[in-house]
This record gives sequence, C-alpha cells and structure tokens, in this order.
Amino acid sequence: MVTTDVLILGGGPGGRITYMALHRMGVRDAKIVSHEEPTVICSLPYGIGRSHVPEGPEATVIDLSQSSRMPDSIVEDTVTGTVTEIDREAKKARIQTRQGEQMIHYNRLVMAPGSVPWIPPVPGVIDEGVADTPGPRFLYGKDYVSKDALRDNVFVLRNADDARQLDAFAGSHRSAAVIGSGAIGLEIAEALYDRGLDVSIVEAIPHVNLALDGDMAEILEKRLAERGIHVYTDAMVTEVNEQGVRLKGGDEVTAEGVVFATGVRPNIELAKQIGLDTDQGILVDRTMQTSVPDIYALGDVAQIEDAVTGEYIAPLIGTLAMRQGLITAMNIAGQSTELPAATVWGVSANFDIHWGSVGWTEEKADRIGIPVQSIEVDLKTRDAFMKECRDGKWKLVLAAADTDRVARGQILGFQVVADNDPPLYLVERFVDIVTRRESVWELIGHHFVHCPMHNAPYDPYLTLLFKAQAALG
Repeated sequence: MVTTDVLILGGGPGGRITYMALHRMGVRDAKIVSHEEPTVICSLPYGIGRSHVPEGPEATVIDLSQSSRMPDSIVEDTVTGTVTEIDREAKKARIQTRQGEQMIHYNRLVMAPGSVPWIPPVPGVIDEGVADTPGPRFLYGKDYVSKDALRDNVFVLRNADDARQLDAFAGSHRSAAVIGSGAIGLEIAEALYDRGLDVSIVEAIPHVNLALDGDMAEILEKRLAERGIHVYTDAMVTEVNEQGVRLKGGDEVTAEGVVFATGVRPNIELAKQIGLDTDQGILVDRTMQTSVPDIYALGDVAQIEDAVTGEYIAPLIGTLAMRQGLITAMNIAGQSTELPAATVWGVSANFDIHWGSVGWTEEKADRIGIPVQSIEVDLKTRDAFMKECRDGKWKLVLAAADTDRVARGQILGFQVVADNDPPLYLVERFVDIVTRRESVWELIGHHFVHCPMHNAPYDPYLTLLFKAQAALG
C-alpha cells in the first residue's frame, strides 16, 4: 500500500495550488489523484473558436513537467485514476487506474474534485445501453452518469477531451444549438460562430446571462441579434433528437449538434458516500475544514459563507479555488489562516460586448426576499471626441431596508456592460467593495483616477452617490 501525508483528490486549479503551496511550506509528502488532463478550463471555448487561441484546444492543456510554477515532483506525485471508495476511519482511498486498483493511506485528505456538468433530464441526451464506467461524469438531473453515455450529437465542455470532441464537430458541421447562456454558453456560441456555424441559443430564463439583470442583458441580446445568433428565451428543451431540439410548446430548433451549457454542480458524490456534511456542496468553515477532522474541501465543491448576505453559496470560481488551495495548505502546514470574505463574480466578453458582475443581481435578491433599490448610470468609456470612446452602463444593487442579513444602503451587487471596453479593473474594485459590505455612502472614500486614454473625466462614484441619495433619501 502507498502511504502519503496529504492526499489531494482532484488535479484542477485548487488541487494544483494546494500541492504547490504545501511544497513551498515544507510539506513535501503529498500526492494528487486526477482522472483528467490539467487544463486552463476557462480558456477551452477560445481554443475551439480559434480567434484568440489559434493553436486550438491543445494549447490549453497544461504540461505539468514544463510548468514554471509547479515543483518538478508533481509529475511523479500525480496518480492518474478515479477514487472509487474512501474509508475515512482507516484513512484509506481506493483508486481505479489503467493498471488496476491501488490503495493509498493518508493522514490528511483534501477534497478538490471540482464540479460536473449538469444536464436537465430530457429524452434523447443519453444512450441507455452504455454501461456506467469510472472516469469523467455529468449530472443528468440528479443522477451521476458517465460521459460515455452521451449521444454522438450531444456535447458538454468541461475538460480537454470535451474540447477535442467539440472542436472536431465544429470543423465538419454547419449548425449547433447551445442550451444555456451563462458565460460558458455565450463563449461556446461565439466560438462556434467564429468557426462558421449557424448558432442558436436556448435559455430557460427570460433573458440571456443569469449573471446580469434583464435590463443589462438587453445590450448583449442586441449584439447577438446583430450577429445573426438565434436566441430563444423563456424556452425549455423537452427533447433532443437527430434534427436538433424540441422546445416546450412544440417549436423545433434545427441543429446538427447540441451543446449543453446548463451549468455545473459541485461533485459531491464521494463526499456523500463518506458522510461529510453537504448541501449544494461540501460545507466548510473559514479554514476550509469539513465536518470531519483532517478532511478539507476547496474549489467548486466547497460551499462557503457569502460575504454579502451570510447565505451559504458555492461560487464555482477557479481563481477563488486557487485562493482556497493556499488557505488549505497554510492550515495543514500549521499556519492558522482563514479564507477572506468572498462572494460570486464573473467577467467575460461576448461578440465584443464586455460585461462584469459582482455579488447579487436585483432578480436574485428579489427571489430570496431582500428588498432592493437599483441605480443605473449610462457612461462613456472615454471623452466623446476620443476615437476609442464607447458606450457603457453601470448598475448598483442596494439594500432598500435593514434586514437580519443586510443593512440599508449596502451595496449588494455591481454590474457593468460596455462595448469593446474591458471592465476587469471595475470588477476587481467592486469585489472588494461588495465583500467588505460597504454602503453606497462609502463610495465617497474611493478615489477616482483619470487618464484620457483610459476613461472619461467625470467621477462615476459621485454620480452613483447622488443617485443613491435621491433614491434612498
């Protein structure tokens, strides 16, 4: 039997950073179990589209032996296989590898299996005759299913093999339907459009992009229409067939391939088997410790306290997974450290419309009963006489009253949409503002820096502040 001090289940961003940080802090006896090639996951759509990654999806696959960040030992310390069983009392893990079963005894366990694609349980998605096998899986409704069971015209995008399959499809077909319009769904739609396919988007909610409110998403929807993307909103898929998909109400969307970008779910299949406290994900404290001593959880699988409301959320953010990996490693190494307050955020660009979102949208706050007041500001990204000037729009979501979760005037969320102008610096700034639970009145303390090449000269923070005074009194 192989023994190790720390066993890391999952070779994604969080798992790799945990391994790297442990080594830098002197904990060298660690192993990783992974059944997938390491990739830059968020860049997979760009490899398919080729506009930003001309070399294709292979360029997004990480060669750990050539990584400048990782210790050289990571290659020999990585076990390629799938964990099929954990005996938490004996601290043993059973792994199925290509060479057969292997047992690893550990002292500390880090659960970092990430998330799996979720597909609604509609007819025509899977081949019922395919046997369940270890390896990459997806959630079909509430059931974990091997990706081998997907029908030939059905795709998801989560790992390198998914990208290779979708890339091959894009090179030999003429039409596709993308089910779901979150960041990944929109990026996939653009990638397939760039490859010359006729693309349709099917979205269950009344507008594209759940990270934005409908009034902000309108700008993006207009651009999709300009590019000839067929968008179906408030639409439910009831069947997948060889001709495409059928929608509730009977409409047919013709497509040679169907890509499900309907979100991901924390992969808690193994966590449930060994009795960890779970909800949407694995419940952890601020040191990333689970309900069982010596077992940590991080990344997409970890459910943490939302800085904005105190609700428990699974943010599903790769960069946050890396931060959690560092926190986990520090605590394992004896450096008691807590995860800084966090919330959800997202940033992307689709068809030259750049957008960012932090915290809670107005629609999401309404769903859980938080009274809110929104403030919108139309902006120019430069002075009007600058040739780089583009139209933009900001939105703040504020708590309209004191509740047991939020304070009146607290900034619950921020959204920005701009034509061909990256909002990354704004998203980063508002991540701090929102997670620190600042009120709109505290925007007066945020200094505004101007440069003609980068922004317009008027102070948008004061504009927001004046609008908040008028709205909240």
